[in-house]
Amino acid sequence: MAALIREDSELEQQTMLLAQRISQLARQTSKTEELDNAKVELKQVVTKHFDVRQKRRELQIQRLEEELKRLREAVAKRNESRDEIISKRLADLVGQRDELEF
Repeated sequence: MAALIREDSELEQQTMLLAQRISQLARQTSKTEELDNAKVELKQVVTKHFDVRQKRRELQIQRLEEELKRLREAVAKRNESRDEIISKRLADLVGQRDELEF
């Protein structure tokens, strides 16, 4: 993920630099071929940048789904142990010690 974040940042910089270059070239009527080449290059960079951002989002979704699964399992386990958890909490609150405690 760190590599994707770094690549995302680098592609953003490239995009901005190319956009500035295209803007400058557009003001110079004599450089139409160079302008066209820069636009093609910009499209390639933007396409790659889009792909990197999509990959980051996919990884983020995957991590969120894993976290959601872990949370669902924890809730299910706590639901199964509901009475025991409540009993232990009550014992803690009223100062009762569990005889089997270490």
